[in-house]
Amino acid sequence: MYAISFISTWLKDIVVLFILISIAELIMPKGNMKKYINMVIGLLIIFTIISPFAKLLKLNFNFEQSVFNYSKPNIFDNEQNNELYTQQEKQIEKIYKEKISKEITGLIEEKTDYRVVDIVVGIIDKEENYGEIDYLNILVGEKEEITDKSKIHVGKVKTIEIQNNIKDIKSLDEDYKDLTDLKDLISNNYLVDKDRINIEIDKKGKGE
Repeated sequence: MYAISFISTWLKDIVVLFILISIAELIMPKGNMKKYINMVIGLLIIFTIISPFAKLLKLNFNFEQSVFNYSKPNIFDNEQNNELYTQQEKQIEKIYKEKISKEITGLIEEKTDYRVVDIVVGIIDKEENYGEIDYLNILVGEKEEITDKSKIHVGKVKTIEIQNNIKDIKSLDEDYKDLTDLKDLISNNYLVDKDRINIEIDKKGKGE
């Protein structure tokens, strides 16, 4: 199962890379800038091929991080090139955030009894850590039907003829534990400080 996931992720990365290369070739300027962009493309191809195998060997290679690092040339000679870089950066950033959002959504919905209602990904734009996840704002809701017993189950408080205020206190305690478990899950998988992860539960449609 891991091998299939490994190959699938690798192929997706290659597809995304070639889409970006196609975009770059369409808007690539003539002259000296072309050789710098070709160099960046060559480095990206190398990292795309090496990165999955490096991960297997516990090496600290990261394809997405490499895309951000090498998509920032040190020198742009004029305003036109700066505008080109800005457009490329925005496009890459958008694809990068969408990829992270889909991965986190899949992780939550596979491992827990929650569904993701909304997710906002913030990334660091400082040069030394450019592209790392800065913060996550996630809104989740409970799934209506639970079929996988291997998942982290959302605590249900069943009370019979008990005061509403005691019931509410227990429900809040269960929610707090669930959110803590969710933060641990995401933090461990994406190396994000738990203090930078904000998760809220959508109460709409939740049974009282």
